[in-house]
Amino acid sequence: MLLKISWLNIWRKKSRSLVVIGSIAVGIAALIAGTGLMNGFLVSYMASIIQHETSDFQVHHPDFKLDYEVEYVINEADEKLKYLSNDPSVIAVSSRVISNGMVASAQKAKGVQIRGINPKEEALVTRLDSALVDGAYFEGIKRNPIIIGYKMAEELKVKVRSKIVLTFTDNNGEIVSAAFRVVGIARSSSVKLNELFAFVRKSDLQPLLGVSGIHEIAVMTTDRFEVEKVSDSYSAKFLEDKVETWSELAPELAMMQEMYGYMLYILMAIIMLALVFGIVNTMLMAVLERFRELGMLMALGMNKARVFAMIVLETLLLSFVGAPIGLLLGWATIAHFQYHGLDLSAYSQGLESFGYTNMLYPYLENKAYAIVTGGVIFTALLGALYPAWKAVKLNPVEALHKI
Repeated sequence: MLLKISWLNIWRKKSRSLVVIGSIAVGIAALIAGTGLMNGFLVSYMASIIQHETSDFQVHHPDFKLDYEVEYVINEADEKLKYLSNDPSVIAVSSRVISNGMVASAQKAKGVQIRGINPKEEALVTRLDSALVDGAYFEGIKRNPIIIGYKMAEELKVKVRSKIVLTFTDNNGEIVSAAFRVVGIARSSSVKLNELFAFVRKSDLQPLLGVSGIHEIAVMTTDRFEVEKVSDSYSAKFLEDKVETWSELAPELAMMQEMYGYMLYILMAIIMLALVFGIVNTMLMAVLERFRELGMLMALGMNKARVFAMIVLETLLLSFVGAPIGLLLGWATIAHFQYHGLDLSAYSQGLESFGYTNMLYPYLENKAYAIVTGGVIFTALLGALYPAWKAVKLNPVEALHKI
């Protein structure tokens, strides 16, 4: 009976009820869209770092990353590469020879991390071949080809087929310089790829360094959620090596995840606070307009608990009407931009400097829809408490005398 009365009451003033329903729907849609966009930024940034810099996990000699000394190669690397390649939980493996040094053109010199790679392996892990904006992927130049990022090319004032000189320290501690010719220029959302990395063939770099082994094995897995499990299994197998996941190689990513979590809570709190005030204002207006009616109901025997429940129930019913509308609007927004993407190319320079892509694809887990909807309905319930309390404080006799 109380449910039926509450349902009829909310449609007595359709304009007011529609305002509350609209507020709840917009609140849910805004939270879903905002959460999806923020998650999209985070997922995009993490995917870029993992793909171009850390991979899912890496294998090194335990002492290699202390100072990047070229003598610290991975023992029995060929067997380990074969073992990883045959693992069904691994989709791609890249072996690398790494040396820090200097790169110089006729115009300028700067620091560089030289990565000696197997081009076919590297294309599967980092998709370096698809990042090229000029030139070819180790084609057209037979002797000492090199691929650099577009930012590095701009700093050095070089282009495809320009000659640059790499200087580094070999395995004997001697300074070695070698001329390479730019075969391709790459561009991605990774700051390091654009500014720091230089890719050469492993077979060209190893003789110059005086090593026959490799320094790094980069691994991509089939399931990113199982990376810890897979890496732990290899830590147990490769006891003389150091196996590190992306979260260990780039701890700032874990910090960013936590920071984004706090930002989402702040966004939710702001929207819900605005929603609470809107509901309190609207429902309080409804109560004040119905003083005489409520006084009559209490005079006829309706106890205060039922009056309180009626006002709260009216707000909840409005929430149950607004929630599906908000869910649909939020889902439609996320689905549209997941398919078409949100073009942010107007802000490309600023975004790229922070490692973000120009095209944003929102991302939202299914459970987030339930959490947001539950949060907004709970907020609506809180907003109904004060108007309901105001209603039960009425004196029936005084209320009946109000015009």
